[in-house]
Amino acid sequence: MMKTKLLLLSFAAFVAARSAQAQYFEARNTAMGGAGTASSHYLAAGWANPALLTRFDKGDDFGFLLPTVGAAVQDESNLISDIQDFVDEYNLIGSTGTTQDYQSLATRLQSLSGRQVVGNLGGGIAFAMPSEGLAWSLHVHSYADVRGVAQIDPADVATLASGSSVATLNSKALVLGAGVTEIGLSLAHKFDLAGFGLALGATPKYQRVDTYNYVVDVNNFETGDYRDSKYRNDDGNFNFDLGASLELPAGFTVGLMARDLIANDYSAVSTGEQFTYQITPNVTVGAAWRLGMLTLTGDVDVTKQGRFSDQSISLQALNLVDDVQFARLGAELDLAKWVQLRGGLQYDIQNELSNSYSAGLGLSPFDVFHIDLAGIYSGENSYGAVAQFGFTF
Repeated sequence: MMKTKLLLLSFAAFVAARSAQAQYFEARNTAMGGAGTASSHYLAAGWANPALLTRFDKGDDFGFLLPTVGAAVQDESNLISDIQDFVDEYNLIGSTGTTQDYQSLATRLQSLSGRQVVGNLGGGIAFAMPSEGLAWSLHVHSYADVRGVAQIDPADVATLASGSSVATLNSKALVLGAGVTEIGLSLAHKFDLAGFGLALGATPKYQRVDTYNYVVDVNNFETGDYRDSKYRNDDGNFNFDLGASLELPAGFTVGLMARDLIANDYSAVSTGEQFTYQITPNVTVGAAWRLGMLTLTGDVDVTKQGRFSDQSISLQALNLVDDVQFARLGAELDLAKWVQLRGGLQYDIQNELSNSYSAGLGLSPFDVFHIDLAGIYSGENSYGAVAQFGFTF
C-alpha cells in the first residue's frame, strides 16, 4: 500500500511537468531563451506582444499554428528518484526489518522533507492575419503551473529512527497548482511616427482558472482523487493585454508587453489547507536586432511574478518557489528561410530558480510548412521540450 501511494505522488509530480513561470509555450521563442517581446513571429504575437502582428514578410497573408505543445520539469534535488528509493527500501523491509533497517528508512524519509518538483505544461493554437492596417489573431492556449511536494511529519521519522515500523504515516502528499485556459482575440495597427513604425496592439481575453489543492496523508493517497471536486475549484474572468513595438533604423526594434492587466485571485481549500493562486499584471520590455540572416533579441521583466500566496502555516513551511523575475537572451540564424538555428538563456533576477539554457531547430520548406522544436536544460533532472507545427501563406 505504501509503495502504491508514494509511486502515485511521484507520478503526479512528474505529470505536472513549462519552464517555470512561463505563460505560454511557443517553440521559436522558447528556443531563444523565452525572449519574444520585440522579435516574435506574427503567429506568436497574440501571446508575446500583439503589436508584432504588424510585422511580417512580403507575401505573408495568413497563417496558423496547429498546435504548439510543451512541457518542462525542474527537479534539481532529485526528489522523484529519492522517493522511489524510499519506496523500494520500504517495500523490501516491510514489517520484518531490523532496527538498522528502520533507522535507514528514517534517514530517507527525513531527506524528502520540504523538497519539491516545479512542473509546467502548455499548449495552444493560433490563427492570424498580419497587416499594417488592422491585423488580427485568434488564439487559444492552456498552461498548468504545478508543485508536487512531500511534507514529512517528524513523528514518523522519530518512530522509524527508534527502530519501529509505522503502519500509517502522517506524512502528507501534496499536489498544488492551477491550470489556466485563455481564449483571446488580438488586434493591432501600425502608425507612421516621424518615419518610424509604431505599432499598438491589444488582446481582450477570457481566462478560466482551475485550482488544485490535493493534500492528504500519504497512506490515503488514491488514484484520481486529485480530480475530485472537493480538491478542485474553477472560476473565470475577463482580462486583457496591451503591447507596443517601435521599429528603428538599422534593423532595431523595441517592444513592450503588459500582460493580465486585471488582477484576480483564485482560492483553493482542502482539508484545512489553503492557498491563493494569483494572476497579476506583468510588464516586460524587449529589444531585437535583425541583420540579414541573424536575429539577436533580449527581454527583461519589469515586474516580479508571484503565483502562490496566502498559504496556511503548514504550507508556508514548505517554502514553495515563487516570486521570480526573468532576463532572457536569444539568437536565431535563418538559412535561406529553410532552416533556422536558435539558442538562448533565461536568468532569474530574484535567484529563486537556476539558469535555463535552450536551443532549437526550425524547418520551413518553401516558407509554407513550419516544424519548430526546442529543448530546455535547467540543471540536473530539469528539462523541457516544445514542438509545434504551422502553415503560412
